[in-house]
Amino acid sequence: MRYFRAPVLLAALTPSLGHSAEESSQMIEWEVVNRFGPFATQQDPADLFDRYKLAAGESFEDWHKRLSAEGLPSPYHAALKAGQHENMHWDQRAKQHRDKILSYVRNESDASTTVTAVARVASQSQCTWSLQGQVVTQPCAIDFVFQVPLAGTKVQVTFDGKEFEELVNPEHIVVVGLGDSYASGEGNPDYPGDWKPAQTLPGNNELEWLVDYKNRLNSPAEAPDAEVNHWVDDTCHRSFYSHQSLTALKLASENPHAYVSFLHYACTGAEAFDGLLVPQYQAWGKGVYVPYSQVNFAIRELCQDGKPLGEAPPAYEAVSKEETGDINIHAFHRRGGPGNRPRSHSNLIPNPKLDNFSRYTQSIREENDGHFPQSGLLTCETGKIRTPDYVLLNEGGNSMGFADIVQYFVVPTQWKLNTVGNLLFPEVCPSPAYRVASKDNRQLARYCRKLDRKNNYHSGDLTNGQTGSLGMKERYTLLFNILEHRLGLEPKQIVMAQYPDPLRDTASPNPACEPLAATDFRVPGDPAKVFNPQGAWNGLKTATSRGLIRSMSDFPGRNLRRWQFNLTASEAGLALKQFDELREVLSSTARARGISFVCETRDAFVGYGWWKGTRGNLPNTKPYWAVWDWNPYAYESETRAIRTGNDTVITQPGDKRITGAVHPNLTGHRLIAQLVYDQIWGRQ
Repeated sequence: MRYFRAPVLLAALTPSLGHSAEESSQMIEWEVVNRFGPFATQQDPADLFDRYKLAAGESFEDWHKRLSAEGLPSPYHAALKAGQHENMHWDQRAKQHRDKILSYVRNESDASTTVTAVARVASQSQCTWSLQGQVVTQPCAIDFVFQVPLAGTKVQVTFDGKEFEELVNPEHIVVVGLGDSYASGEGNPDYPGDWKPAQTLPGNNELEWLVDYKNRLNSPAEAPDAEVNHWVDDTCHRSFYSHQSLTALKLASENPHAYVSFLHYACTGAEAFDGLLVPQYQAWGKGVYVPYSQVNFAIRELCQDGKPLGEAPPAYEAVSKEETGDINIHAFHRRGGPGNRPRSHSNLIPNPKLDNFSRYTQSIREENDGHFPQSGLLTCETGKIRTPDYVLLNEGGNSMGFADIVQYFVVPTQWKLNTVGNLLFPEVCPSPAYRVASKDNRQLARYCRKLDRKNNYHSGDLTNGQTGSLGMKERYTLLFNILEHRLGLEPKQIVMAQYPDPLRDTASPNPACEPLAATDFRVPGDPAKVFNPQGAWNGLKTATSRGLIRSMSDFPGRNLRRWQFNLTASEAGLALKQFDELREVLSSTARARGISFVCETRDAFVGYGWWKGTRGNLPNTKPYWAVWDWNPYAYESETRAIRTGNDTVITQPGDKRITGAVHPNLTGHRLIAQLVYDQIWGRQ
């Protein structure tokens, strides 16, 4: 096992045996060897951290380049491939972090809560180490490995007739990750699709090979018909490669005297009123329900009441007036599931009738013993919450309809789709000012007008509010209020990254904290009304039914094989205008509140547009390439920062919702993590 010899030394040692000050200036060096908490359940956590940590002064780009050259996939890849879910830090069955992970945050003052550390001195003599009654004599050149309580202890060493003592007191940094698919790591499964070698694929832009993906994939060990890609948490699509996870890893790498507990609750599809503040009805696992809101997950696991989790139903209470302030919690449009109807119910207030209805509609009574979901906010009976040192938060994209806006612009709006188009249209449309011209697609225009009336909102309403309804500013304010009140946080402990822009190729003349300039909306894109077999979004056709894919060439009146899923320059500019409205509200609200807000990530992806990098086309179109050689985490210097439609269906085969499209890939996540770390911790 290799250990990084920390260059940072602690305070001078206490001299003994009457030695001079010059002699006593020698120091004991020490470091925690597994400083990243999620690795604690793996077979050799110290060795795993040694392989995946960032070296002293190493950038995320160099780290990515190094790991790519060494062929290292996600650190959880091998365990997931072998079906060893019990080695994950998240227990998918119990829907909580493993006891070994939680022991650090719930019992950090207990003497039995220890981490592995090494100590060393610069000498070629024999050393006698003493620690809590343990005495070990060995060459000084060999690191002394020992267990140290998080609460700290003293270690002594004697060599060459001299004795030194050092207080070894690890800093325990607790980081909580909350948010949506950008925070969960969507698009980057720890065990991605594993394609069999030496397979031939049909030509002519056919997609049957993607529909029948299981015949062309190596299955994970647990069952031949199991899901073909796996995550730290399959329900929420949580990945090691999330920028939140990478930021916590960087914190651990840069602090040799720390132990970083990272508790990750972010979930794909999460919204303020469907995931963060109330239980989520839109989880992406196979019928698996998320029983707690992310805030309640955090309260439940950070509460230091000494009780094992799951022994009895927890207690809930209504959101307080201190948390709501002057915000009417009924005056929001809610895009979640049962109970999230506008102005009717609120999951922030205990409501047995609503809870029973939700349990019935989700058919989860057997799975969760009839206790969940539960409305209201969890309480910690003792009031002893281990306040996180930092909460990494990403929220807003789903609340304003991010995926729907992407869907609106990427589906074949330049073609007449007839009734089939309704299967592909979004559940919320952009603001009327940011829609494609009615003359270009009258069917889509009619659809959105009807949808506006049915929903009583569009994406602009969700962002900015409208008469009688509140927008994202009020959602953020309510969320900040609850986080600060329930977890004991100061605003500066909440770290938020601005949503990055994958559409621009040049830097904006406006500062990162301000809205984009008018010229920034002239962005690259696909040519309009041109069928391109090499298009980056053609894989999205697999979102349609298997039967439709197979009958495309015979569909009455239209050769659907020539549908063009694309993003034209004009469409991209309109989408960017809609997204920039959200970013403006997020930036102004978070900064006014005193949140540690990183504006600079707005421009993180400039120069890494979706049209860049190799293998942008499907492998059965020219230029041909072997799908079994696809490495979704390979390093490229000139590449894209997000998953295209093609990237996603190859990396996450069988995902009918194509959830990974337009989400950061590993390049994107490490670009965000680098800026977040530099702006928040690099300037301390």
